[in-house]
Amino acid sequence: MKEKKEKIGREKPLYLGHRQRLKERFLKSPQTLPDYELLELFLGILYPRKDMKPLAKKLLEAHESLSGVFFQSELLSHWGVVCFHEIARRLLIRKIRQAPILNNIEKVIDYAYLSMGHLAQEEFRIFFLNKKYELIQEETVQTGTLDEVALYPRILMGRCLTFNAANLILIHNHPSGDPHPSKADIELTRALEVALIPFQIRILDHIIIGKYAAFSFREEGYLGKSANLQKSCHAFESMGGEKSAPETI
Repeated sequence: MKEKKEKIGREKPLYLGHRQRLKERFLKSPQTLPDYELLELFLGILYPRKDMKPLAKKLLEAHESLSGVFFQSELLSHWGVVCFHEIARRLLIRKIRQAPILNNIEKVIDYAYLSMGHLAQEEFRIFFLNKKYELIQEETVQTGTLDEVALYPRILMGRCLTFNAANLILIHNHPSGDPHPSKADIELTRALEVALIPFQIRILDHIIIGKYAAFSFREEGYLGKSANLQKSCHAFESMGGEKSAPETI
């Protein structure tokens, strides 16, 4: 009787057999697995001693998609998910560096979603480009609150000169989920365009990341209009011009 109990105690949990079969199916044909099974397999790496099928289904039901699970769920702070985000970020930035940015704008948007789409506060990032539109450096220049972030024109111009940048792509997120620009977003972008003219630095695009969509100033025709630049110049001068007071968006 004692030997029988010990044997039962040594039996593997049923979910381990299921997980092994799931791995085999995945290796044979990864694209055929439904989202909940793919998520279950990933969660099995994070929590190897637990049955992950119920949690996978629960997370997908609550957050509606894999994107929601990876960017809006309680998993966001887990080291495994943070590691996944960082690996994906590095792969994307490497792809972006391999060709002129204007040929890679969709990858820039993907990168922005990955890096900023899940943030609870607004953040302003800049892609600094050379004359050939190749990426020199990407960095966060300001972090703000839930609905605004301060951007100091003097700091931005200083960073441009540091990297010898000839072109910029501005990126910030709207934690509210709506990617459409506010009046302040538009005014700031136009003011920056004018402020950068003496330095022969162009803003190629300003991308706003929302929950499900992105807004491109370039695609919507908000950039580079001479009449708008002239108006912005007067607006910028009335705000102090060379002073380092921040603009908020």
